[in-house]
Amino acid sequence: MIRIGIAGIGFIAEEYIKLITAGSIQNARITALSSRNAHHMAEIKEKYQLTYAALFTDYESMLDSGRIDMVMICTPHFQHPEMAIKAINKGIHTLIEKPIGVFPEELKALTESITAHPEVKTGVLYCRRTNPVYANIKHMLKKGELGKLKRISWIITDMYRPQFYFDCASWRGTYSAEGGGILMNQVSHHIDLLVWLCGLPEAMQAHCYTAQERNIEVENEVSITMEYAGNAIGQFIASTRECPGSNRLEISGSRGQIILDNESTLTLRKLEVDETEYAMTTKNPFGRIRYKEEIRNCETAVHTVMQANIVNNFIAAVFGNEDVLCPVEDAIQAQLFIQGAYLSSWLEKKLHLPVDAGIYTQELKKRMG
Repeated sequence: MIRIGIAGIGFIAEEYIKLITAGSIQNARITALSSRNAHHMAEIKEKYQLTYAALFTDYESMLDSGRIDMVMICTPHFQHPEMAIKAINKGIHTLIEKPIGVFPEELKALTESITAHPEVKTGVLYCRRTNPVYANIKHMLKKGELGKLKRISWIITDMYRPQFYFDCASWRGTYSAEGGGILMNQVSHHIDLLVWLCGLPEAMQAHCYTAQERNIEVENEVSITMEYAGNAIGQFIASTRECPGSNRLEISGSRGQIILDNESTLTLRKLEVDETEYAMTTKNPFGRIRYKEEIRNCETAVHTVMQANIVNNFIAAVFGNEDVLCPVEDAIQAQLFIQGAYLSSWLEKKLHLPVDAGIYTQELKKRMG
């Protein structure tokens, strides 16, 4: 039985508390809560009958209490790296809510702490990796079923957020509290998946559009062009002001194509001949390669199930039964993508990744005020 301490008792933490107390997360018990709001902690303890949970208004006191084997960090973004480092240095397995952090320098320090403590398991709650459809795509790409990568295109405009979403919490839509907008928040899961599936681009040119039809200070619409090794190119387009919007991922290679619509319909097209070979040998100037098409209807993944799955995976990893599905090192790659997109947009030019950490921090702090 893993003894879990939860740091930060806001909305997302309560979602995980529900899953643990309902039995959706196995081999775990909540034995500690940490928050500066003692009254709210007491309410949560009573609401979910957390009999074994000790309450701490000081995070380090919880770490030093001897009551937990693992901590789930569900605090605001800027606190993630420092809190994770403190837990790791004390030998406590650490699972962190996304994003992993904001400033590059803090992520470097976090990486150094992880390297110094290989006995401690660390991971990030990018739960969409547990969606079977993405796991299937990952498997196909790893096996080389699409051949050489040619193009990636992802349009995500179904993350609609009206003005009231931002009005009901003063920290939303601000650089000072969130470190960014749609890239840092609503589509960071998708960026993690994109990097997980296809790797980090070598270069990108991004356009981040700030406060489009919303009273906020961060971007809520983006258009990014990406360049990968081996002449592959990509586009990433996202918006929170379209309704109903769409979600369409296309990955094309020399041997075929994957199209995923709304995470529910997967179309797989396999070419009879590798395009690279065909292009150099055909004598037909307008010829096309024949292909076989397979359409699969995918069961829609329930978000709470994915949340439970990512925690169950981490606990299994602590017991030595599985690998961590989203290690911190992977989540940092997603942050490198986000940092590249922001800095490219701010400087209005194409940049190679990873971008200069010092310049990025300087430009972000300008916007934080």
